[in-house]
Amino acid sequence: MKKRLATAITAAAAVLALSGCAMFQPVEFDRAATDAVDPNATTLRFGNVYEATHPVNSCGLEPMKEELADQGFNVLIYPAAQIGSEAEMVEQVATGALDFVNSGPSFLGAWHPEAAVLDGAYLAEDAAELQAATTGPIMTGVFDDMAAETDLRVVSNFYYGARQVTANTPVRTPEDLNGLKIRTPDAPLYLTTLDIMGATATPMALSEVYLGLQQNTIDAQENPIPTIASAKFYEVQDYISITEHIVQGVYLVGNQRLLDSMEPEKRRILTEAIDAARVRVEECTVTQEREILADWKETGEIEVVEDVDIQAFRDLVAAELPTRVSWGDTYLAVKKSLEDARSQAGEEN
Repeated sequence: MKKRLATAITAAAAVLALSGCAMFQPVEFDRAATDAVDPNATTLRFGNVYEATHPVNSCGLEPMKEELADQGFNVLIYPAAQIGSEAEMVEQVATGALDFVNSGPSFLGAWHPEAAVLDGAYLAEDAAELQAATTGPIMTGVFDDMAAETDLRVVSNFYYGARQVTANTPVRTPEDLNGLKIRTPDAPLYLTTLDIMGATATPMALSEVYLGLQQNTIDAQENPIPTIASAKFYEVQDYISITEHIVQGVYLVGNQRLLDSMEPEKRRILTEAIDAARVRVEECTVTQEREILADWKETGEIEVVEDVDIQAFRDLVAAELPTRVSWGDTYLAVKKSLEDARSQAGEEN
């Protein structure tokens, strides 16, 4: 039987308390944005915390908006946390106040704990493995359960990139993280992961990180290269250390009731446009990761530290993470499925 919203509200209370969000606050949308559009078009609102120049928006949602404009949809996009933090927008989608949000697995874990699995450190090795895990039978079951309980439906996985550490000192070993106050997103799994890796984690909204680094409120932060570039963290940090501790996607999450209410043909058109956006985002992100890093190496705008002892970090995570989360068995099962596929591919080659 569906637990739906009651369960979801209880599960999310801790994250919402941390963010200072009041439950069921009205969402302020720009109603003028719906003027001069087809009155019969279906208006859909998408929110995320990323800058307009980030691949999630520039390669994914904005081209999708143009594509769908000729197919009976009026897509409104609210980037850069315009209508709330990540946790707040997930809540808005669950209640139906917002239609779609790009959210990392850790934030969905506040509503359905197992949904955080794909933010488990040192799980997937690249974008292809992450997509395989996302669409595999284990996570498909997890996402179905979450939709039944909370009305949060994962409809796609937008590749976000491999998370790296930036700081004013190089980070090569877990010992280098000792005493370093590092910003993480405001979700419990990030705090646990960075604690295991050796740092002192400090939750902070993405929009506040630049100033925090500039004013030395925090010493470091961790994010994928495209996010580091679009947020210009290289201006206030000296080193980027290639730790690759989480190969991450930001799920595109919709309201299940909304999706169920759509005419089958319209839902098909929307689903195909979203999948095309997923492919573009992955291509853009992989390209940006490679090209931005090459540019930094050439210009020295931020010093790139590549001789990181990743195995030392990997060993710490393997020893501790499964015992410190409620979904440790699921994490190990997904990890084994990826390792088996990797091994099989190696044999075939």
